[in-house]
Amino acid sequence: MMSSCHVSITGEVIADGTDFRNNAHLRFKADIFVPCGGRPEAINISNVSRLIDHDGKPHFKYIVEGANLFITQQARLFLEKRRVVLFKDSSANKGGVTSSSLEVLAGLGLSDSEYIEHMIFKDGKPSSFYESYVKDIQAIISSNASLEAGCIQREFQRLNGSKPRTLISDELSSKLNDLQAELESSDLFGDIASRRGVLGRAIPQTLVKQAGIDTLLGRLPEPYQRALFSSWVAAHFIYKYGVNGTSVNFFNFARTLAEGA
Repeated sequence: MMSSCHVSITGEVIADGTDFRNNAHLRFKADIFVPCGGRPEAINISNVSRLIDHDGKPHFKYIVEGANLFITQQARLFLEKRRVVLFKDSSANKGGVTSSSLEVLAGLGLSDSEYIEHMIFKDGKPSSFYESYVKDIQAIISSNASLEAGCIQREFQRLNGSKPRTLISDELSSKLNDLQAELESSDLFGDIASRRGVLGRAIPQTLVKQAGIDTLLGRLPEPYQRALFSSWVAAHFIYKYGVNGTSVNFFNFARTLAEGA
């Protein structure tokens, strides 16, 4: 019986294509590695050493974990000890959640007739509103990613590299979640000027221009408004002041929320 095998572009004989696919990330070298899919825990403490050469040089200078849970926590810390600049999934992979949330927002903020006119493709083509809305979402995702990466890097530098970016990212996520929960149950949302100012910035401008902020505030369910308000305030406060922002910092930050209302 003849066996089937393949030859890679490097001349390596590949006896098992499935094994090659599942372990390709352990074979290659590059400046930047951005895993955006694959099996959970594909890089773990039992195989992470295969990403380090015999002379101690990592296969990748930078890793941005676009796929959730692609690397285990132990493996991340192992790589960071070897000077790999690594941004973990919880910080690097928020775009999908943001996109989905803002897609729901369009459904809530537009009337049925507006949604059909602006969000449904006609003859396979999107409306100008749809194209503009997509660009807004992309800009928001890009801005948030830049702000989060900058926040992590500033904290890393402040500590002179003594705390891995992985742990800073965990702390950042915890602070964001805790502050958002506090804000959702606080009285700050009840300040109309602050609410209008925040939601006027948090909602994509294409939607604001189409429906108007007053109409949107009338259409959007209050729990959704409160969640959007709290998440925007929490994120932008922490992105500005870092994980060690003080009560005085928040007081000064809160005074700016009504801008543009």
